[in-house]
Amino acid sequence: MSIFEDWARATFRQANLEVDEEDLVLVELVYKGALSQLELLDHIDLEKFPAKGIDLRHAPKAT
Repeated sequence: MSIFEDWARATFRQANLEVDEEDLVLVELVYKGALSQLELLDHIDLEKFPAKGIDLRHAPKAT
């Protein structure tokens, strides 16, 4: 069993969810896909693409 499987099983067990091997494979696939997308954020040049604050009291205005 991989570290990911151990972590996923513990997480699902904590949430009282039953999963089988097929579910774990799908969850790992989605997790790895999302993680690779998030890693791109580490390489963003914030000088070139500065973050803008969002006022959550109002809906964002269309640009």
